[in-house]
Amino acid sequence: MRPAKILDKYKTIIFDMDGVITSEQNYWNIAALTAYELLNDRLYFGRGSVPASAGEECRRIRAELFDGDRFIVAVKEKGVNSNWDLCWLAFCYLSGGMAPSEMTAHVSGGDRLAFELYEEAAKIAAETFGLPISEAVRNGPLWSKCRDLFQEWYLGDKFYEKMWDAESAKKGKPGMWQTEDPIVPVAELQRLLKTLRDGGKTLGIATGRSRFEVEMPLKRWDCLKYFEPRASVDSDFLTRGEENLRRAGIETSLSKPRPYMFLKALYGADYDDVRLYRGDYDPSLIKSALVVGDAGSDILAAKAMGADFLAVLTGVSGERARSYFEEVGAEYILPNVLFMMDE
Repeated sequence: MRPAKILDKYKTIIFDMDGVITSEQNYWNIAALTAYELLNDRLYFGRGSVPASAGEECRRIRAELFDGDRFIVAVKEKGVNSNWDLCWLAFCYLSGGMAPSEMTAHVSGGDRLAFELYEEAAKIAAETFGLPISEAVRNGPLWSKCRDLFQEWYLGDKFYEKMWDAESAKKGKPGMWQTEDPIVPVAELQRLLKTLRDGGKTLGIATGRSRFEVEMPLKRWDCLKYFEPRASVDSDFLTRGEENLRRAGIETSLSKPRPYMFLKALYGADYDDVRLYRGDYDPSLIKSALVVGDAGSDILAAKAMGADFLAVLTGVSGERARSYFEEVGAEYILPNVLFMMDE
């Protein structure tokens, strides 16, 4: 086995995680559970009680709230990359009175992209709950409540309290991270990553996951060792990067479809964030880098930095995404990551 011929010109390969290496099914289930609990539990904005055992009904809840996954497809096509953002958007639209099918149609219509959707959702939530807009915006207190509850479902109450140094709002959640699967069989994923690394490629990660959520599944599958630590960027880097820019007087979001995370993985986790934001780096390195992703936010970020893009059709849209990736100029489109090897 050897890296596919199309990879000969690239020295660095930067992977998105969800829908590329890891299956997103688990995260979509958790996103739906999060929105459902926020809407229905009296601890948040509901009148009832959502038990810790609700995870057993996650597929039914997801089908109802996310319009048979059509809402997921719609927001992904608009460049929404984070599952925290997915459940927050759904919560805002649903709390504002939209039915699941209505919010899908609403997001699909027009040419608005992720950041415009975030602004709109914040206005809806502020009006619905009588909040100042500063409390309803993305990364604000309401969004943080959504993120924290998502992490409770993902980690379980005990891991959540340890990792986030905060008390769980509800005890008894077992933690759904233990059920996570790779997008392809483990043995095949190991073989791919070993083939690429042994073929002289530096492998990186750029994901909206936290460090724990990156390392735990990759360690469990014995795959973490193939990735270069300096080229592995997670949500913790995103948070610190935005804080560093804020201290420099720059107020902005760095999440995809902005190119920050891919640039950070390429130039190194220790590269100065302000310099990176201002374009103070050697642009010639980008020509030898390839970004691998499954979603609109990935290719928009790659194109924003001038990198070639390899699309895999293992995201929520599957084969239906081919026409989109062709339209926006993906250099390569493959069924899944295993096609990055030649016999």
